Amino acid sequence: MTSTLHVKSRDVAREAYLVETPDGAAYVPECMMDRLRGEARPSHQTAYEWIGAHKRDITRAVATLATGKTPRPPYDLITLIEEAH
Repeated sequence: MTSTLHVKSRDVAREAYLVETPDGAAYVPECMMDRLRGEARPSHQTAYEWIGAHKRDITRAVATLATGKTPRPPYDLITLIEEAH
């Protein structure tokens, strides 16, 4: 099964990328991402590459959060976005 994950945007205030998976939307903090030497924060390219390389783990973490459980570190830093409806 292929994991479906889409990067929607970057939230500057949260220093995180908003991603959407079949189990919900979540913020993936930049502090989890590998950075190139000299980068204060990951570039968009670095972030997109990191998210792409870790999409299975991120998707699994969002699914775990959606069930009310805590994913394994470091994916426990991901924050599920609750629907405001």
